[in-house]
Amino acid sequence: MAIITRFALLGALLIAFSSLSLAQGSETAIKVTGSSITNSLLRQLADASAYSLEASEVGSARGIDLFCNGDFDLATSTREMTEAEATICDANEVIFSQLLLGHQLVAFAAHLDAPDTCLTASNLDDLFKPTASHQLKDWSFAGDEHTELPLTIILPAQDNIAYGILDSQVVGDGLRLDGAALSADAVGETAGALALRLWSPELTEDATTKLLQLRDASSGQCFSPSVAAVENGQYLAAQSHYVYLNRARLDASEYLLRFLEFVVEPGNARLVAAAGINPPSDSIYALNADLLADAEAMPLFSGDESAYRIPPALTGTVRIVGAANAYQPLNSTGEQLTSSHPQLQMEYHLAGSQAGIADLCAGAAELAMLDSELPTDACADAGVSALPLPVGAQATILLGNAGDGFSACLTSEQIAAIWRAESAGSLEEWAGLGEEFPQRPLTLFGLRSLDAHTDILLGAAGEPVPPVRRDTEQDHDANYRAAAVANVPGALTYMTWAEYEAVLTSEQANILAVAVDSGAGCISPSLASISDGTYALARPASLLVSEAALADVNVQSLLWSLYGDDNWTQVAGDGFIGLSALDLPALRRDLQMAFRSAEEADSESDATEEADSE
Repeated sequence: MAIITRFALLGALLIAFSSLSLAQGSETAIKVTGSSITNSLLRQLADASAYSLEASEVGSARGIDLFCNGDFDLATSTREMTEAEATICDANEVIFSQLLLGHQLVAFAAHLDAPDTCLTASNLDDLFKPTASHQLKDWSFAGDEHTELPLTIILPAQDNIAYGILDSQVVGDGLRLDGAALSADAVGETAGALALRLWSPELTEDATTKLLQLRDASSGQCFSPSVAAVENGQYLAAQSHYVYLNRARLDASEYLLRFLEFVVEPGNARLVAAAGINPPSDSIYALNADLLADAEAMPLFSGDESAYRIPPALTGTVRIVGAANAYQPLNSTGEQLTSSHPQLQMEYHLAGSQAGIADLCAGAAELAMLDSELPTDACADAGVSALPLPVGAQATILLGNAGDGFSACLTSEQIAAIWRAESAGSLEEWAGLGEEFPQRPLTLFGLRSLDAHTDILLGAAGEPVPPVRRDTEQDHDANYRAAAVANVPGALTYMTWAEYEAVLTSEQANILAVAVDSGAGCISPSLASISDGTYALARPASLLVSEAALADVNVQSLLWSLYGDDNWTQVAGDGFIGLSALDLPALRRDLQMAFRSAEEADSESDATEEADSE
């Protein structure tokens, strides 16, 4: 009985001691919520630093939501916080800092006999989407000369990180179902094999295996997997790991600050690598340290729309000069901005590119709209730095009957002669253009209402742009006009690039996109010829912004709005091509860096002026 009593007393003491330890641990434990993968990394860092974590795995989205309600010290995520989520944090007065912990990359390892192809986003969809199962069985996607090389896709298990990363970027739910049940190492032993691998610096090419590159949609260049390529936005087959710090919790917990100082110490990168995550670059480690030390430090430059926040109240005037080519998207963006900021005004003076550049260089405008190639040193003589920005191009596609060899290529002057108003009643047969054309009726299918693409059609031969003839068959439906041209020898119509693509998708037969000769030979319409300006029926549009103006929040807000995802859908709807939604994140990153540089230059200038005045 005494023995039992002593054991009972000892048990009570152990329970009391354990309860005390748990209470003390809960007081010093760092509260974390969010991604299970990123939490696992933090746990390993905490174990190595002897700090205690109290972590809950609820996923990135739910974790950020709880964090923005002020309930946690840290939130972990495999993506950046969205603008909507940041707004919730703001509403709850949760001031936060974002730290980048590392990256996980997908590599595409191929057998040595595979072509040295550079995979595009479209290739990844075609290769790995679920509907590709038992369909794409050879390397023909890399060129017709590779149709004889069989394709064997080697996929990891569905719970593998590499599988999840690619699944998040490829259309459909999951990846193709016919992936070979082979080890990833078997790629070097299987002709035509293509394996999905989780990349680390140790994964290199060898005598039997090569690593394929991915094409960056923004620059058009190809990049191998690397931390630098991910951080520069050039390699998108990756997942990055972030931790968000509630800065108010730093004052309440010395353990939190010490732990995060351990996390952002470059010497501990080996612990990140040991957790199966590639450590960030040295520059990111330095930035993390700055962000931890200073709540006002500039966050990591990001292509996410939430990375820049338009101020709640904008006042003043943005002066815009130059050509009219970019007026449509810029005016539409400006109207949306001024409707929510009534004290903000957009002032336009359209007198052509050269006059616009002169005004910009003289400091009489913030933005110039251009209709030619982007001049990087347009204001160099005036000592003014300027940033060129692309908008894209509008193009008019002239469509003829595929059986009419005589209309397969027309000069700019012939096109203008066919469609201008003064030709109505006089030019009714092809022979009227010259003796090389047949005595065949000229049948034109035009538009009921005129638009910018009509001006492009008529303006290719030079200024001024003449009015269009109205004695044409008129219909707004591009598919109808294309079908009419296909059925009528000697017929012509015109349309936007987007309409032309839709016609091709409909598999309309017996039509031909007319090539245009503006003096350098016959050039057919294509994304390449439109973008490089060799196709004559295209109107390029770009912007030139003075560096000083880039420090102005009004200009920043206008440009950030212009290159927003939703806004760009409207720009594309207006017929602008050359830039896609995939290009926007890189553009926004460039804008953030330009904003930062301009603000720093402006601050230095103010400091110099103050010193001189003293």
